[in-house]
Amino acid sequence: MSTTTETTRLDPITLSVLDAGLRTAVAEMKAVVLRTAYSNLWREAGDLSCGLLDPHGNIVAQGIGDIPIHLASMPMSLRGMLARIPAETIRPGDVLLQNDPYQGNNHMPDFFMAKPVFSEDRLIGFAAVRGHYVDIGGPTPGSYYTLAKDVYGEGLRIPPVKLYREGVANTEILDIITANVRNSAERLGDMRSQYAGCLAAERRLLDYCERYGTAAVEQAMAQVLDVSELRARAAFTEIPDGTYVFEDVCDGDSFDPDPITIKGTLVISGGDVTIDFTGSSPQSRGGMNSPLGVTHSATLFALKAIAEPASASNSGSYRPVTIVAPTGTIVNPHEPAPVVSGNHETSSRIADVVLGCLAQAVPDRVPAAGTGSATVLLVGREDAVDDTIMYEVHGAGQGANVGADGSHARRTSIGNTGNTPNELLEAAHPIRVLGYGLTTDGGGAGTHRGGNGITRLLEFTEDVTVTIVSDRDVSAPYGLLGGLPGGNAKFVLTDQGGRVTDLSSKTPPTVVRAGSRMLVRCAGAGGYGAPSERALADIQSDIDDGYITVSAAERDYGVLAQRDPARVDGADVVVRR
Repeated sequence: MSTTTETTRLDPITLSVLDAGLRTAVAEMKAVVLRTAYSNLWREAGDLSCGLLDPHGNIVAQGIGDIPIHLASMPMSLRGMLARIPAETIRPGDVLLQNDPYQGNNHMPDFFMAKPVFSEDRLIGFAAVRGHYVDIGGPTPGSYYTLAKDVYGEGLRIPPVKLYREGVANTEILDIITANVRNSAERLGDMRSQYAGCLAAERRLLDYCERYGTAAVEQAMAQVLDVSELRARAAFTEIPDGTYVFEDVCDGDSFDPDPITIKGTLVISGGDVTIDFTGSSPQSRGGMNSPLGVTHSATLFALKAIAEPASASNSGSYRPVTIVAPTGTIVNPHEPAPVVSGNHETSSRIADVVLGCLAQAVPDRVPAAGTGSATVLLVGREDAVDDTIMYEVHGAGQGANVGADGSHARRTSIGNTGNTPNELLEAAHPIRVLGYGLTTDGGGAGTHRGGNGITRLLEFTEDVTVTIVSDRDVSAPYGLLGGLPGGNAKFVLTDQGGRVTDLSSKTPPTVVRAGSRMLVRCAGAGGYGAPSERALADIQSDIDDGYITVSAAERDYGVLAQRDPARVDGADVVVRR
């Protein structure tokens, strides 16, 4: 629904300048947060996102390269705040904070901070930062207690509160937070970096108000949303009308190994889109439940990525989309169901399902499934509440598409976090990295091959508590149009005595003794098109680069290989199919 009138519309040049300015303000706030953050998870991996929202809670501008699962839920998070803290009670200098998944937030480690911006004595918008706190309390380091049966066991839950009141810190709230989290100094440092980012965006927004007038800035926000809506509707009209159904699974939770089904029914009708998740599994006993804001983020990301990837995303882009997520299901659980893993594991599958629906309508635009998991590894020293906790998210494979192989070792889909350098991990945590590289035979075979994930071999130098939250060790990322699925994830623990144990992708917090080793192998991504159509030269390159083995090439591509004595390395050479 349009929010502007012809008589108040800005001229195209002013609108373009302010639109770019809003996005630049968000980029500046992101730079400030990254440069002032304390944790490696923020400084190096970038597990945070920034946005500017209007007074109604619509996201107007968001960071380029930020995390999709963080962004499209920001409006729901802010509206959850405004339901508890009415806009008329907000004053200049106030700062709002919350992490409650049942009041519009993602999972509880993701703290959402919003600073209202006032100009000419009226509220014109909010500068907001969402970031993942490495620890928010609870039974185990890193706050991924996968055996929690409700949200109360997942750590400290903060409903919408005023962290600052008219520029003065609410020390009672700060004391509650720091008294309930491990390494409180690092948590407080990251919180202050959020605040610094919000201040930076506020200054930039007020600068625009001074240059162009407050009314022009407000009008630009409204008009940006309207333009994005028009673009989105035009893009959806290019997708054939119809009803498309697809389903995929997650590999259970820490209580029940039975697969968790996500089913989507996508209806395209002109410029309108409806996605209905009726038929998905009931909410789970463990933390694989996806809060409603997370389900919205994953869905909107997948639709935007295929229908209209080139333009900026904002709430206007989402106006044509209706999402049906039945309550009491894995995609919209009843409070107080646990949700910590659903934020990145179940949401990945939600996005895969939406993409699977779209692949039936526009197969030339949609890639095969990526790894579909964050592959979180948490390592914390035993009984060291003020020490650094390792929270590492592993890059993995991207699905192949109609024109190219999938990329390797990158977060794809709902997450854009980076891989922390091994040197920093070793310097900060009781580990040694014995091996780090691409997984061989991880990418699904096809005319275009899926990407490989990461394999990491660690040795622990002290007694630690280890938690794994991943997926795809049972189910595999799907291929498209004859492409084969990606390879499965694998996790192996070798204890200090040499005993080998295969671990599940939902390994609950486990005490591991010094001298033990752990292999973390991420799942690969799906292939695209028939393997028989892959060029022999490309298969040869894959063998030479170590992406696939000779045995996999013979099995999946139907080729024969032999040693070439003319090559210095004596490598296997593909000779024929």
